[in-house]
Formats: sequence, C-alpha cells, structure tokens
Amino acid sequence: MNKIASILGVQVELIPMQKNELRGLNADLLLRFSFYALVFSRQTICVIQAKNNDTYTPLKYKRITAQIEKVVAMPVAVLLESLVYYERERLISQGVYFIISDKYAFLPSLIANVRAKEENRTSAKLTPAAQYILLYYLLADTKNKFTLRDMQKTMPYNYLALSRAVINLEDCKLCQTGKDDTGTKFIQFDSSKRDLWEKSQKYLSSPVKKILYSDSLPKENHAVSGINALSHYSHLNPEQYGSMAIRDKNFQPNAQYNNVEGIYRIEIWKYPTTMPYQSTGNIVDKLSLYLSMKGDPDARIEKELELLIEEMKW
Repeated sequence: MNKIASILGVQVELIPMQKNELRGLNADLLLRFSFYALVFSRQTICVIQAKNNDTYTPLKYKRITAQIEKVVAMPVAVLLESLVYYERERLISQGVYFIISDKYAFLPSLIANVRAKEENRTSAKLTPAAQYILLYYLLADTKNKFTLRDMQKTMPYNYLALSRAVINLEDCKLCQTGKDDTGTKFIQFDSSKRDLWEKSQKYLSSPVKKILYSDSLPKENHAVSGINALSHYSHLNPEQYGSMAIRDKNFQPNAQYNNVEGIYRIEIWKYPTTMPYQSTGNIVDKLSLYLSMKGDPDARIEKELELLIEEMKW
C-alpha cells in the first residue's frame, strides 16, 4: 500500500516515481532519497524522503529541493515522519516545502496557486495523453468509469502522466472525477460517446507533430497512416507508397530522414500510434486518423473522412 499525506485535511496518495521521470538527477540524489508524486487539487508535486533516517539542515534541504525542482519541473516538498516545533520554523524560514506524514503540510504558495486555478480554470487544448485517453474510451467497447490503476494496466502511460491527463480532461469538462466508498479516485464519462466526440472537437488537435520523408521503411516501430490507413477503413484506393506514423518518444532521427522528399511520408506523432486493444493490425485508429487528415483539400478524402465518422458505431 502506498504512503498517504494530508493536505488541508485531504488525504492524498504518494505514488513512487519511475526512473524515467527522474532522468537528469545525479546518482547521489537517487541513492539518498526516495521520490514520490502526489496530485492535490489539479497540481502535481514531487515529494522526497531521506533514506536510512538521514537528516539534513534546512539550508541543505533548500539547496536539494531547488536542484531537484529544476529537473522534474514541478514543486518539491520534503516528507518527514515527525518534526519538533523549532525545526519546523527553521524549514519555514528557508522556504522549504514540507509534509509531516499524514498530519501537516507547509505548501503556502502552492495552495494559493491551487485556489487561484480553482477560480479561473480553463484549458485551450487537450494534452497528448489526455487526447489519447479520450479516444481510447470513445473507441473501446468498455465501461464509462475507470480508476487510474485500471488505465495504467492498459495504457502506455505511467500513473503520474495519467493523473495530469485526467486533470486536463476535467478542466475541459469532458469527464468527472470522484471517490468510491473505499476512497479510490475514479474518472467517469457521463455523455454518450457521440455527444462526447462532438463536445470535444474544440479541444482536439492533430496527433501529427512533424512530417519527414524517407526512401526506406523506418526501422522504428511504426503504424500505417494517411491514405493507406483511410483505404483500410473506406473504399478509397491505397497508394503504392504510403504514410507511416511513429510515436515521438520512439523516433530516432538520422540521415535516413529529411524534410523535403522521399517515397515514404513519415509522421511523428505526439502519442501512441495504435490502441492496445485494436484488432485492425498495425494501423492507426479511426479517430486519430480523422484528426490527422482533417482539412485535407482533396474532396475524395474529405468525403471518406465524413463517412468514417457517420458510420462509427458509438
């Protein structure tokens, strides 16, 4: 069972951070501290706890948390089991954020920022992870209520990334969150899938981050996209050489690729190029395909994209 912290009387779970989330920190810090993440009212915090009952001065903690914050790009707080009053005052005077187990938390500017965000909460677009979660739900024959643990089992994102994505979805009013009788947080979609698709249009964007060209097939894992993917889902004829989609985190740039020409069109995507439950083989999903080709000037493509959505079995 994960550790629990208390912030403004709210019990929040401390989730162990993965190695890839801590890339950039030196080995000494990784050996001396345990690293956790927590999400409190739409704000993600990195929490560190000294190993082996090691103790540090408030000034030392100030330097350590500042160093970590530059790498993880989020506020950093120190987790302590107990703290006498005068030590608490010394940490406060140094401006060090801290949490005393499940009893007390000193996070002044963070809490002020949280309250300001609550008063003026807007999101212009879905993040790549949030868009992937939404499309996953729209395309899957599944329930409309999930826990973050459920999603972590089937989606290629860690717990922290999923937490941030859910906050983004909630900010766009595309889902609701709550806690069940056991205190487990869940995400729920209440609208019909067709209505949710229509409602989400202003927040969705093309998954394509960048377009390159190559005269040979990519060595990276890739999925069929573009015209040939659309031909799979429609009556459109395929091309001899088509488009390939590669997730940005898997892409390895080299001399094989260029920005000008090549027989293969390579799309670098912001999120995974296929859904894990997909039965269509290595072909991008229908909704991501629609978003990637939306606005194409070819009337044939425009027509087939419209039919693709009209014939969806929501």
